[in-house]
Amino acid sequence: MTDGVVEERFGSPEAMLRFLASALRARAVVEVGGSSSTALALCQGMIPEGTLTCITLDTEAQRATRQAVAEAGLSGNRLRMITGVGAEVLPRLAENAYDLVHVVVGNSSMAELLELAAPLLRPGATLLLNGAFRHAAGDRVFASDSGPQLPRDMLNAIHADPRLVPVALPIGSGLLAIART
Repeated sequence: MTDGVVEERFGSPEAMLRFLASALRARAVVEVGGSSSTALALCQGMIPEGTLTCITLDTEAQRATRQAVAEAGLSGNRLRMITGVGAEVLPRLAENAYDLVHVVVGNSSMAELLELAAPLLRPGATLLLNGAFRHAAGDRVFASDSGPQLPRDMLNAIHADPRLVPVALPIGSGLLAIART
């Protein structure tokens, strides 16, 4: 195997998503702003009866996700596509109903995303913020001696809820995994 293949398989955000979905034996998963590759990784890690709810405004991303799932031989019934903005759709989803929530941070406030996504998590579930450190610390997120930096409002929001257990993962542009006890 080449180094690129090993990195893609074991050191990518997709590998972490597949791993978490598998480790959690995820049945119900939400993804906000993901891609066809992240959605496919989640579907591959989930239990066969699992359902992935994808929230995005990008109809081309929805088409690509459906195509990737079909090409992988997985049932299209495993996907539920919602066209919308995550901050508007997340509050309409059932609370305490999801095993894993994956959010690509983008330009949204991480503290707001945490506030909207945390109620969806069942006890024992995980929220994964993809790109959590990119905006705060630049390209070399994990290179400094001080470690990755988060905005103060995000740190306050995490520490305000004793049920949340965070960990920074040096994968891609930085993943922040937050388990709910």
